[in-house]
Formats: sequence, C-alpha cells, structure tokens
Amino acid sequence: METCQVCQRDKPRTQAPLGLLKPLPIPERPGESLSMDFMNTLVTSKSGRRHIFVSVDRFSKYARLVAMPETAKTEYVIRLFKENWVRDFGLPKSIIIDWYVRFTSRLWKAAAAEQGTQLQMTSGNHPEANGQAEQLNRAVQHRLRHYIKPNQVDWDEKLALTATLYNNTVHSATGVSPNSLLLTFKPRLPLDFLLPENQPAAAPGTLEFAYRYEHLIQQAVEQMHKAQAAMIESKNKQHRPSTFQVGDRVWVKSSESGQEQGISRKLMPQYFGPWQVLDIVGGDLDGPSYVIRIPGHLRTYPVFHASKLAPSKETDQFPSRRSILPPTMDGEVDIDDIVDHREMPVPRPTGRERPLKPKLQYRVRLRHHTDPKEDRWFTREELMQTAPQAVAHYEKSLQKGKRQIE
Repeated sequence: METCQVCQRDKPRTQAPLGLLKPLPIPERPGESLSMDFMNTLVTSKSGRRHIFVSVDRFSKYARLVAMPETAKTEYVIRLFKENWVRDFGLPKSIIIDWYVRFTSRLWKAAAAEQGTQLQMTSGNHPEANGQAEQLNRAVQHRLRHYIKPNQVDWDEKLALTATLYNNTVHSATGVSPNSLLLTFKPRLPLDFLLPENQPAAAPGTLEFAYRYEHLIQQAVEQMHKAQAAMIESKNKQHRPSTFQVGDRVWVKSSESGQEQGISRKLMPQYFGPWQVLDIVGGDLDGPSYVIRIPGHLRTYPVFHASKLAPSKETDQFPSRRSILPPTMDGEVDIDDIVDHREMPVPRPTGRERPLKPKLQYRVRLRHHTDPKEDRWFTREELMQTAPQAVAHYEKSLQKGKRQIE
C-alpha cells in the first residue's frame, strides 16, 4: 500500500529524481565570480598537507590549487584566499561555495561582507551542486595520477605542475585555455620553443590586441551558452520538477546521514523521516533545495536538494491503525526527537530532611511514528543510556531559551 510507512522507508524509488537544473547566469567577464571547494586527497603528504583548496574563475575556468592541512581553520583559509587570489586578480563580486563549516562561519561571512563579495551557497548534502569545482576536482585527480610516486606522499609537490597543465589546456566549455581568457595570453611551456608560432602575438595596448581579446571573449561566451544549454537538456531529461511546499512531510535518503560503526549501509532503510519542510531555498543552480526539520541531535546539515527527498504519503482512512514499523531488537530507544519535559513528583521530606531534587521525564517522539499520541515518556536516566546526544542537545536548547514546555 502506498501509505504504508514500512514500504516508504525501506523500498527504493524507481522514478526519476526530483529537481530541475537551473544554472546561474554566465558572468560578464573574467574574475567576477568564483567557485570554491575543498578536495580531500585521503592521504597526508610529507609536509603534513591533506586537502586542496580549490578556487575556479567561473568565466575563464582558470584555477588556483593550494595544499593545506586537514585541520586548517577559517582564518588560515581566508589568508590563503587573499594571498593566492585577491593579491593577483582582485576581489570577486560573488563566490559559489558549498556548506562547509569554514564557509558558513561568521568569520568568513564577515570577511566577504567587508570586501563587498556576495556568498552564494549551493545545496547542502548535494556535491553535484558546485559543478564548476567538482569538474576541476576530477581533472586534478586525473593529472596527479601521472606524476606522483606510488606511495602518494609527494602529491602536494606536483600541485603547481598540475595547475599549470590545466590552465594551459583548452577547456571544453569555452573552447580556449583558461590562461588565454584570464591572463590575456598563454604562458610559454618548457617545450614551446620546439613548436612554431601559429600566429604572431599582438602587443598589449594596441588596437589589434584589444580586437583579438574581445573576439576571444565573445567566442568563449557563445561556447559557454551552447554547453550550458546542452547540459540543461541532458540533465533535465533525467529529473522531475519538485513541488514540495512548506509544511509538507518528506523522507530523506539515509545515505545523507553519517554511517554508524558496525552498521551495513546496504541493509539500512532507504529513507529516514518523515520530517517537515521548514523552508524552500530558491535560486540554486541545481534546482530547489529545502530546509528540513531534522532532529537536533543528528549531526546532519538540514538543507537537502530535492533529489535527496521523497514525498511522504499519508492517509486518514484508517484512524485507528498504529504504526507497523518493527521495534529495535536490542531494547534501545530509537528516537526521532525530544519534544517536551516535566518534573516527576517527589515525596515530601519528613522532619529536617532536605527536600529531594525532582527528577526529569522527557516526552520522546519515536522514529517513524508521526502521531503525537504515540509519544512516550522516559526518565532522564533511561535516555542517557540509549540516546545521550539527544538529551544533551535538548538540554542545551533549554539553556538558550529555545525550548518551552508544551
């Protein structure tokens, strides 16, 4: 039955994923808009670096690659950005970034505001969103394989060579090399003296130089429009429009949450939830994303692209029907969220005895049980044995005044 919660939770969907592609407009000129990302190489180099800080100009496709430690803080990333991009090419008007903690921090937002740069976040939990940076990540990995040693610990030493080769190669989206568009010329490579010049270079500042560069820009814009149109047509054939509204209940793919130790991903439910849609994130380059009411103790960012969601089908035909989801086998409490609390009555002290401190009970919404009538009360001691993270998150929200007794 379509409204069976067990079936909705465990069965994979065979329909095309939700969310139609809506790319951002092409920038007017080089240096105006960047894409940023962090690439984890999964191996620590001899100098202690593990990640690559990727910055790509969205018009010319020119890239800067900077090796950095895995534990680099936001202040360090901001300094890398200023030293490796702003110093040479100035401040961009906009930066397309993913939902990394470094990018969502107040410090990074403040730095962007000071320099007049607009931050545009892609969909959370959807790595395909920042396509510009993702394409470069694949190109970097491909080139690094050719030059690094078998133990892979020298990858950061080959990063400059990798960036040079990429920036001097004709890009499929523009039809010219990134260096030709951003630097206005193609730098000479070590073996270029063996090849004849196809066309004599015009001197900068001359009318001929300006004409050639303007023609190159127009050629790149036309090529990018063609590539974008082809990409939209191809992607949207495989997707459906998303019509979720605020207040709807949706299922979230279980693959978007962290995997517990000793738990097989293949045997997990296909979806978690259903949870409520709190907001719609419009204007994403990859279609709509949604803010979902994820239980606070789950360490998952609550913004999900439409392709990671499925509608929850419910019915009121059987008002007396209880959930048939199986209970946990180990006796632990499989909870969705803590929704309320109360103090348990304590016996009155006799004589000079100190009054006993009242113990707390928490009202728990069990996972997959959407009817509030199915909520259960547990003592704090019981929950601390089975769901300490949920208790800690709830009590923290109480201290900040975000929770009130219903």
